[in-house]
Amino acid sequence: MRSRSFAVALSLVLLRQAASPSRAHAAPAGTEPSAGDLATARSALKEGLVLRERGDLVGALGRLTTAHDLVATPVTLFELGKTHLLMGHVLQAHELFIKIGRLPPALEESQRSTTAREEASRLAADLEPRIPTLRIRLAKLPPEATAVVHVDEEPVTMTGEVTPRAVEPGKHVILARAGDGPEVRVTLELAEGETKDIELAPQWIPPKVPVAPPPGGQIVFLRQTNPLVFLGFTAASVSLTLTGVASVLAVNAAGRAHDRCGSDYCPQRIRDSDITEMRTWIAVSAIAGAATLAFVTVAVLSISRPVNEKVTAGVRPYVGVGSAGVLGSF
Repeated sequence: MRSRSFAVALSLVLLRQAASPSRAHAAPAGTEPSAGDLATARSALKEGLVLRERGDLVGALGRLTTAHDLVATPVTLFELGKTHLLMGHVLQAHELFIKIGRLPPALEESQRSTTAREEASRLAADLEPRIPTLRIRLAKLPPEATAVVHVDEEPVTMTGEVTPRAVEPGKHVILARAGDGPEVRVTLELAEGETKDIELAPQWIPPKVPVAPPPGGQIVFLRQTNPLVFLGFTAASVSLTLTGVASVLAVNAAGRAHDRCGSDYCPQRIRDSDITEMRTWIAVSAIAGAATLAFVTVAVLSISRPVNEKVTAGVRPYVGVGSAGVLGSF
């Protein structure tokens, strides 16, 4: 019952400050929170406090973030920062508490907002020594080299020989790349208040310089049919013809052997000549047929893989006797 009354009180504070026309930290003229924003913010604030009391910090963080985004007051900022602190986000909580001090006080600010400001200032001072720090150093690179550094996928602007970077407690991934060189990855973990030095030594490979088009022209790429299409179908046609010829010759040899052999006995000389010839042409026909199938498969697959040819296209003006215009090249 007490927590519910506390949530209702906070909601009333939120509504009072958001509706005050003299609120210095309100949005610019024309962008004041609408009635829908105020109602949604009140509901989100109450739900966030209830979820936090139940131990659902992730759900509370989402609802309190919604309340703050809709109507920013010292109370919503303080409750959001407090939730981050409970989740171990020391850096994020510190920045939110600092931000409360930058909010100009409203003309009719409530006592609860004043208390939130005082408590936020105290917590910010207590949290500052608990923030971990990375000290990033890049190994010496050539004078013309440039490097890109990321900490947890956030870009870091390197300043001087050593660049300090405030981070949250826990595990962090640091990436560095110099030009087109391979990526260097380092994973480490920092405790609250800890400072660690890290040196990155990415290999410098100069980036590829794009080819500039000649004056008056532009490099374009034409999609052309893969030569394997024509080669495959041509070879398949030859193999198919050979298959047909070999089949006919095999049939002829079989016919001759049938005519020369009796119904019960076939002389050895016929078996050595006509039957052997028949078997030979059957083997040739089978091999040629398999080759035909293989060549057709190559041709069909090559249709979906056209070749890109680089050409230069452009126009240039010309002036002639009694005429003027442009000439195109492709």
